[in-house]
Amino acid sequence: MRSLRDRLRGSESSADADPIAHDAESMWNALYTLGVGAVGVVDDRGAVYPDRRRLSVEVWFGVGDRWLRGGSGDGVRQRRSDGLPIIETRQRVGESDVVQTAWADESGDGKGRINVHLANETDDAVIAAVVVRPFGAIEPGTIDSIRCVDSLIVTNGRPVVDIGRVPGDCATAQDISREAPAVLDAVSVATGDQADSWEMSDPNGAASLAAMIPLTPGVDRTLQILDGREEATVAPAPLDAVVRGWKHHLSDAAEIELPRWPAHLFTSLSSSLLGAAAQTGRPLGDRTWSLTDDAIVVSALGAIGLGASGAPITADLLGGVVSSNVGREHWVDVAAAIAGITGTPEGEAVLVHEREAVAAVVGHVLSTSYNGAIAVPLVEAIAISNGPEAASDAAQIVGKAPRGDGARALLRHGWIDSGTASAEDFARGDRPKTAEAIAIEMIASASRGEPSEPLVALRSQAGSSWRWARDGCGDSPHARAQLALALVAWCRTQRVDNGVLTIDLLPGMRPEWYGQSLSFSRLPVAGARLSCALRWHGARPALLWEFEGEVPAGCRLTCARLDTDFETDDSSGEVLLSVPPGGPE
Repeated sequence: MRSLRDRLRGSESSADADPIAHDAESMWNALYTLGVGAVGVVDDRGAVYPDRRRLSVEVWFGVGDRWLRGGSGDGVRQRRSDGLPIIETRQRVGESDVVQTAWADESGDGKGRINVHLANETDDAVIAAVVVRPFGAIEPGTIDSIRCVDSLIVTNGRPVVDIGRVPGDCATAQDISREAPAVLDAVSVATGDQADSWEMSDPNGAASLAAMIPLTPGVDRTLQILDGREEATVAPAPLDAVVRGWKHHLSDAAEIELPRWPAHLFTSLSSSLLGAAAQTGRPLGDRTWSLTDDAIVVSALGAIGLGASGAPITADLLGGVVSSNVGREHWVDVAAAIAGITGTPEGEAVLVHEREAVAAVVGHVLSTSYNGAIAVPLVEAIAISNGPEAASDAAQIVGKAPRGDGARALLRHGWIDSGTASAEDFARGDRPKTAEAIAIEMIASASRGEPSEPLVALRSQAGSSWRWARDGCGDSPHARAQLALALVAWCRTQRVDNGVLTIDLLPGMRPEWYGQSLSFSRLPVAGARLSCALRWHGARPALLWEFEGEVPAGCRLTCARLDTDFETDDSSGEVLLSVPPGGPE
């Protein structure tokens, strides 16, 4: 199990170094493996920054008698492949593109590695310059010595890039300006003017090196960016195999398709949350990462059907409760994490192991921050960890507590109370419209029956590859978790009224979507999985739904946004609803 202090401490370098103002607002995508979490990041120019190494790896392109910096000009486009943490950066070179695709995988040493695949789609031979520079993603770095040995670029005695072949040429230089690297001033494309050696030392830590390799049409290259401890012992897996691996791990995740929302957005959120769950330190650049952020990631994983991946984080949180490192002010967040892992074998093992902490947290939350919907999985968690008698005692206090600040905290985790006052108060505050704030407003709007349209605002912040910044973090898993919870809340809300669990379908439905199909599948609901689809017959919507297995006891389905008269406790069915309010006659 990971140490809670390690998760919140982050790396010493990122905590102490002064950020460079130019890059303080830089955007990047994190590259994850499911074993170690984030291995590094790729910025919007295609430059790669390996984790815990304050240096960058860029690729420049030699064309004719000039160098084209990677990510420069108007011909740069970047996207995620199939919504996965596989980042494709296309650079226009002449009349066509050179394509750089970056992903993380396991290198055989348990530390992870970043692979960068280069493909030349032009008709001309291009020189690729693999440039290693002393600049991290958010702070300056230090390279005291750098050299090229066979196919390896080595910095400060540690390998950093395997370029796959002996370079045709190298250049070394002092590199003190992030804007215009001096290293490429030392070489001419036309003559291949080599520096005196392929090794350089610099007492000011500004050494840099560019290794030149040919990039002819039809001949691809793959660079391996290493963790610096040893050479990789496992060859990079083919990219299609990496895609299949990610999709396999996402096969149990829910899927959501909403009108106008990008097709791969939910996959992007889900895959990044899986990677973030394995991370052992705070996200790069995020100095405000907290216990609440950890718990919200677990809540989001539970809401999309991947709660098992949140079990190690929840174990850390419960261990913090036992050691008093997690105070009562965070117990509502811990309770939401407990709800997120309940119903999974991995989660049950954590609940049994930390039974005393589970009992303390759940009892406190049910007695001070009553929310009928979250009480359902929390009572189940008590039954798993402490037995049926303890669960019966917990159930006795459900519904008897006043609503307090805990309701506001639970809203962040996607749990909407049967009373909406707290949701309204929380959502209408005067806050900056960050991705997290927009997501919370989405959740609150579903509770009010007044869904807002956040897509334009989110799109303007996210860029083409769908990543959101927070406090210097160019790709925040917290923002992704809040957005996943918000989209789930738009698909269904859960409330308990007079002892009946009501699942309200499609509370985020907007009049602009009338006539358009939408669906979700395998969303966790009260210990079951629910799928739903909306189709249209003229002005009337047809609602289809299906539970996997039996409908949860005491559960009813409604669809108040479209038809206030619809109500059922059937486990599956199809019904033609009335013309919705504001719909066509």
